[in-house]
Amino acid sequence: MRSRTIARTDEGSAHKSMSASTKRALVRIMAIVAAGLLLTGAGLLAFPYYTDQVTNQAQRQLSEELETITVKEDFEARQVPMGAPMARLKIPAIGLDTVVVQGATLENLKSGAAHYEQTALPGEPGNVAIAGHRTTYGKPFHDLDRLESGDQAILDTPSGPYVYEMVGPFDGHPNPWRVEPGAMEVIDPTPDDSMTLTTCHPKGSARERLIARFILIESPGETLGSS
Repeated sequence: MRSRTIARTDEGSAHKSMSASTKRALVRIMAIVAAGLLLTGAGLLAFPYYTDQVTNQAQRQLSEELETITVKEDFEARQVPMGAPMARLKIPAIGLDTVVVQGATLENLKSGAAHYEQTALPGEPGNVAIAGHRTTYGKPFHDLDRLESGDQAILDTPSGPYVYEMVGPFDGHPNPWRVEPGAMEVIDPTPDDSMTLTTCHPKGSARERLIARFILIESPGETLGSS
């Protein structure tokens, strides 16, 4: 019994002694941790802003380049260099207006939306596929999930505008729809002239991809299906 009492008493004394001797150290540690958390939070908030500034600057330069004769000649020759502007993508329903560059690489996506170079160019048969970020680097496809059947998208190229319309549910799934990150079949050639937009899903995650499919309804100088 005595030994148990001594044990508890010694433990209490040690606790009092430790609290007194380490109080200032603990306060310093807590202050450092708090500062670290604040810096981390500030960094998380600042990163999207930083990436948006990078993209905004790139977009200003790309907008000027898109109007040059060199870009027009390259586009009409179907020889658009990697990283060069090829069109301006507009989707009024979600307020999207961004210059699209050739080559869907990580570096090119920092400039805005980017065209998968292995897919058709506007004016060629098949599937024009374009990728874009959802929460950083200008977040051009931030609201892709808000698109609905009938919404139009315009690819304003050096040769003129190509107008696409979002189609309703097809192949047993809605539009837009979600796929696994490795589902590259969504950018495969299509029987109809179409445009496919891809982005990460959900917002802030790369766990899945969100896909939106449009069908070409008008090309420069003609309205498809008109007499």
